[in-house]
Amino acid sequence: MKEAGELLDVTLVFGECRIRCHKVILAGMCDFFRRMFTTNMAECGAQEIVMRDISAGTGTLLVGYLYTGQIEINTQNVQDLLAASEMLMLGALKQNVEEFLRSHTESMNCISMINLARFYSLETLLAKAKDILHDHIKEIIDMDELRYLQERDFVEVLEERESQEESFLFIQKWMRSADGRTDRFNDLLQHIDLSLCSKEFIFSTVMDEELMHNSRGMKMLQLLFQSFGSTDAQPKSLAVGKLEGEMWMCRDIHVQDWYPIQKPPSQHMYYSACASPGGFIVSGGSRNNVPQRDCFSYDSKSDSWSTLPSMSTARRSHSSIYYNQHLYIVGGWDGQKKINIVETLNMRSLQWSHLPPLPHPVGLPYLAIISNKFLVFGVRNGSWNVDMHEFDFAQQTWQTRSPMPEICDAGSAVTLGEEIYVIGGRSNSCMRFNPRADAWTFLQRPPMDHTNCSLLVWKGQILVFGADNHDSIEAYSPKTNTWTKWALKTPARGGIRFAFEMKLPE
Repeated sequence: MKEAGELLDVTLVFGECRIRCHKVILAGMCDFFRRMFTTNMAECGAQEIVMRDISAGTGTLLVGYLYTGQIEINTQNVQDLLAASEMLMLGALKQNVEEFLRSHTESMNCISMINLARFYSLETLLAKAKDILHDHIKEIIDMDELRYLQERDFVEVLEERESQEESFLFIQKWMRSADGRTDRFNDLLQHIDLSLCSKEFIFSTVMDEELMHNSRGMKMLQLLFQSFGSTDAQPKSLAVGKLEGEMWMCRDIHVQDWYPIQKPPSQHMYYSACASPGGFIVSGGSRNNVPQRDCFSYDSKSDSWSTLPSMSTARRSHSSIYYNQHLYIVGGWDGQKKINIVETLNMRSLQWSHLPPLPHPVGLPYLAIISNKFLVFGVRNGSWNVDMHEFDFAQQTWQTRSPMPEICDAGSAVTLGEEIYVIGGRSNSCMRFNPRADAWTFLQRPPMDHTNCSLLVWKGQILVFGADNHDSIEAYSPKTNTWTKWALKTPARGGIRFAFEMKLPE
């Protein structure tokens, strides 16, 4: 009827473009026009309606959509269609536009998407864009788009960061990314804890910040210096766990006084554990020789456990790591075979999702995340090998990196600065990987055997806990490439599944 020009009773004007239409079609497909034509609005009896703020091209697309239900959304017209769908109360079209925007959200534009989503109340787009912002903040912080990041969204980033030194650097960059932000410096500092920064960082970076050179900043630094003196005298606490499931905490590293940690709601063997803010997370494992899906989070301050959503795949002999408010689970044994499944739990939404699978099945791989690159290496598929794979969060792909120079069977790995250290195992290894150079370096091997050990960074050194045949703790100094032995011993002989630094229970 429209093409034939029959019974046309209204003309929509979009700039220089005039399109004749049927009121009944417009009213039946669009609440905006239904209200216009069925109420006492001035346009009710008009033969021409000027559609202000809608271009001719967008108007033509919209009329076609109202008649056919079909429309082509692309990067050139998506924002115009969003604005028009909001104005015309076209809910279905608005949802289609939002889905298009979600599928095209990436680190390069996520800040703009956050602002757009908030303006038009697009909740799913807002959630997707925020996830990308938090996951890729290390690269986004150096982009020009940082100038568009609103303070409330920036504060959310600060409060979720584990590294307080990174947070301070982020504040410096955010303040200088746009005019008029420097007066927010003192308020932003309230969202980080400078007492958790190293002395070196305080002296080299915080004190050099010009905005600290005032009475308020000097008072803050004075309190920091006082805390340095008291903090060093305070006992540090350690948490360790064995393969069989027993877990202990030591309140003072200077005293051999380990006490049992409250057991998780369900205790398993061959589980995985990784440090998390305020405690650690255990996942999977085996009970009565059956792989499990359970995940539990331990809070050291309250000495209590909470239950997390279960993994989608039951597994044991897997590995896990916590990064940017996400728990990553890699490989393992599902009861019949080794698997290459990688899944992640978003700790904000408590929703599981999957990463692309590894190139081949793995069991007990070493994991590290540096500069937003996820490294999986030393994997075992029937036997240990030296393969290393890197996952790029931006590209969502796996690629091969330089293999380890020797097999390190049943050792452990840890990140210190921008490098990865692999220590222990049946070969009693000690080697370092530089991701930027994609190169490995052999270091001084530990004096003692450390098969089935666990590593922990402690005041610039790397502690190596236990082995199958002893309960000793050795410390490696990367600065001097030397080893020393601690007086403190592990609470029991045998392999150590994890070792974490903990805050003392209150």
